[in-house]
Amino acid sequence: MLRSCSLGSEGESKRNSMKRHLNSPLTVLVCLALFATMSTLSIGCNKDAEEPEAEETTGSEIPEPEPEVEVQPVEQPCVVETVYFAFDSSELDSSSRAALQEAVECFRGQGSGVSLLLTGGADPRGTEEYNIALGERRAQTVRSYLTSLGLDGNSISTTSMGEEMATGTDEAGWARDRNVSGSEN
Repeated sequence: MLRSCSLGSEGESKRNSMKRHLNSPLTVLVCLALFATMSTLSIGCNKDAEEPEAEETTGSEIPEPEPEVEVQPVEQPCVVETVYFAFDSSELDSSSRAALQEAVECFRGQGSGVSLLLTGGADPRGTEEYNIALGERRAQTVRSYLTSLGLDGNSISTTSMGEEMATGTDEAGWARDRNVSGSEN
């Protein structure tokens, strides 16, 4: 069973009011403006646009390559690597000698006078006086080796920190404390 539905007089007046609004000049103008805007936007989105043709060049019009820029290497400062010593020893091992030879070659390559400060250290085992003397012997050993390789001994000074800068608390740490470090003076 179907029922018919009637809007009655109130519904009829709303429908007539809506028809009047749709037929008003303002509504027509707004619709035309939207249509024109959408048409303009769709023209800019043409997917079938042709790509511009590449210009043909003759052999004489090939651009010359840019000249290569010559990069100058930056000189690294020469350093005397920290060298390490065995317990209660001031003798250089082969790896320490090799590191010191590299430093001397670098200083020679720079061609300028060098002024170095060598600082000897020791682990905290032993008396303070003994460790100061051991650190000085280690620094003097490095100085002697550097002068034997050609550096001017007058431009190399030595000092000892003994156990003053020691930080080790076990055998591995103490091995790091037994050293000579170098710095430009």
